[in-house]
Amino acid sequence: MNRIFHLLTVFIFILNTSVFGIGTQFLSIPSTALELAIGINPVLDGGSFSNPSSFILDKQNPDLFFSHGSWLAGVTGSTIRFSRGFTYGTGGFQIRYAGLNDLEFRTSTPTDNPLAEFGAYGVSFGGFYNRVLGNTRYGLALQAVSFQIYDESSNGYAVDFGLTRTFGKNLTFGASLLNMGSMSLLSKESPDLPLRVLAGVSYHFFQKDWGNKIFLSAENSSMVSGMIFHVGNEFSWKQLAIQTGSQFSKEVTTVSGGFGFRLGIYRFQYGVQVGSQNLGISQMLDISVTLP
Repeated sequence: MNRIFHLLTVFIFILNTSVFGIGTQFLSIPSTALELAIGINPVLDGGSFSNPSSFILDKQNPDLFFSHGSWLAGVTGSTIRFSRGFTYGTGGFQIRYAGLNDLEFRTSTPTDNPLAEFGAYGVSFGGFYNRVLGNTRYGLALQAVSFQIYDESSNGYAVDFGLTRTFGKNLTFGASLLNMGSMSLLSKESPDLPLRVLAGVSYHFFQKDWGNKIFLSAENSSMVSGMIFHVGNEFSWKQLAIQTGSQFSKEVTTVSGGFGFRLGIYRFQYGVQVGSQNLGISQMLDISVTLP
């Protein structure tokens, strides 16, 4: 029954009646533990996939980032990103993957064994570049997108635009337009990409050894009815950071949290999220290292 439920879930995802899935909607789920812990916001530090202009590096040294975790209904996901600083900005490449295995193909006639077993996956690969001009950082990302379920597949491309602007030392504003592009035919129709418009702010107040950031954001997606709102907080003390977050939409409410810490050139981040969909608990772990 568990595998049958997974199969039904995936087909619901492909039909775009849920906000989570292996179809093109895998481009909308959190790609890092920090996004999971605080909530998706276009002003997150550390390289948010929700804004190609988000801040990544404080030095020109290359940075290697890896994230892995489990999403809802048994979906697993991984992210790899390599970035480095240049004279006028920051650039790199990134890979995102989401997949679900051990699906069963059955007919309407009850049988002991399935006719076939298969998996479903979605993957994107591309590059990004952002640059600071005055108080504003502009970013662009281009990615190839592919997903497959059973013996059907679709391929295409997506383009992301974003900007972040600082106001003094405390306030940051960010906005992004994501997933402008197209996909090839899947069976008889071309899947739609989840066109997303995001806007958010963060306010940072700090003392000598500690600081606190408050995050607020709103998102409009072509595949979700109504607006999605995120509220998050990050408290940091020396090398330790603790995050909390909440998400509100017309059909789903979630609460999340996590923590991160730095050990020399290494950074670790863990995030967990529980939602009202009752499809499981999402967890992710990030590991990044600053290369010489």
